[in-house]
Amino acid sequence: MTKIAFFDIDGTLINVPHQLLKPTEKTIETLSKFQNEGHYIVVASARGEMPESLKEIPFDGFIGCDGGYIVFHDEVLLDNIFTVEQLNLQNSIYEACHGQYIMSEHHNSFFSDKNGDLIKKHLRLYRGSDEIGEDYNDDWRFQTVKANTVTALFHSARDLHEAIDMLPDNWAINAYDTGHIRMDVHPPGFSKGQACQYLYQKLGIKKEDTYAFGDGENDIEMLELVGTGVVMDNASEVVKQHGDVVTLSVDEDGIAYAFQNLLNL
Repeated sequence: MTKIAFFDIDGTLINVPHQLLKPTEKTIETLSKFQNEGHYIVVASARGEMPESLKEIPFDGFIGCDGGYIVFHDEVLLDNIFTVEQLNLQNSIYEACHGQYIMSEHHNSFFSDKNGDLIKKHLRLYRGSDEIGEDYNDDWRFQTVKANTVTALFHSARDLHEAIDMLPDNWAINAYDTGHIRMDVHPPGFSKGQACQYLYQKLGIKKEDTYAFGDGENDIEMLELVGTGVVMDNASEVVKQHGDVVTLSVDEDGIAYAFQNLLNL
């Protein structure tokens, strides 16, 4: 019976702030073995594209933009983007709340201020460097941006929540009001969990043969909509309450440990 496993990226497959910039060898070996047995492995992330560090693993699919972009065996099943009006609205809101933002397409990003302190900090945390390539085009227009995700960055939780209150209620928002204060904003449509459910149902895979690995609050729905939700030990206690099992942390080969010791896979 074919099984499918979904994997979050940051804090699950890699841990950029701790300098784990690519999956461990044990993780790669485990996923390869699972796949070679005829099962599917799929990335499910808030990111708009697969990072280079994961491209050496032949994942069967990619769910990006927290569910707004779905690709399986190179076929695009969903590509949900913001309209020009929606981008203009966000620009007005974030400027009013002293925020900076990054608009992400699948292979490109556009910055409200490429030299902004919040943007530089975000790039260091999630890319490992705040360098922007020389080929970056800073002369962008909302009319030509096909963004699936907007990451809005703020100096305070108050600014963040003021911005949230001004956004439409039906947009998908994952907000973080402590530490690195930010939110990932997506147009209305599938959430990450709903996208995972859509894909395994489309493939005819029974729920009991589905697995998800995650560590963030935006993984909670995904963990609940599969047969077995696996939470990384580096997750918060809130997230752990929504999983079926808790494995070791990302830095301790938590994915490999779960496959070998918790899931009998």
